[in-house]
Amino acid sequence: MGRIAASLSLPYPAARVWAVATRISDLPKWMPEVVDARLLDPQLAVGAKAWLKLSAAAAGAEVTGTVRVLDAPHRLEIAGSGGPIGVVVRVTLRDGAAGVPNATDAKVEVELETPPFLGFIAKEAEHRIQAGLPGALERLRALIEAEPA
Repeated sequence: MGRIAASLSLPYPAARVWAVATRISDLPKWMPEVVDARLLDPQLAVGAKAWLKLSAAAAGAEVTGTVRVLDAPHRLEIAGSGGPIGVVVRVTLRDGAAGVPNATDAKVEVELETPPFLGFIAKEAEHRIQAGLPGALERLRALIEAEPA
């Protein structure tokens, strides 16, 4: 299926954005279609497992993923599956957004994969995630602003 992506420039250093964007338990507060999330290992590291419960629009799938890439504070990639749905989530942070020191460009990408006979579920989820990602990044901004500096 397709890849959905959205970006936002934030007036915070990458380390501050990273601390919030990679807190697995907070994903339901800002990520579209994620209704529950838990880190299943003691710490976020390559190979760590995370569990996500997706919304009814994504067939209520429960996805167990593995951290494939962790390059703090710049890149996190988690890939997993739950039933017939495969998901890859990437968070990429780039320092110096728009040439401004201590600012960060944040990009979130989501890929969904399903077998062809369930393509309608993935298409619906893709549309909902695409529509929700810009608002999701604004919710991420609000979470970052609520954190003590």
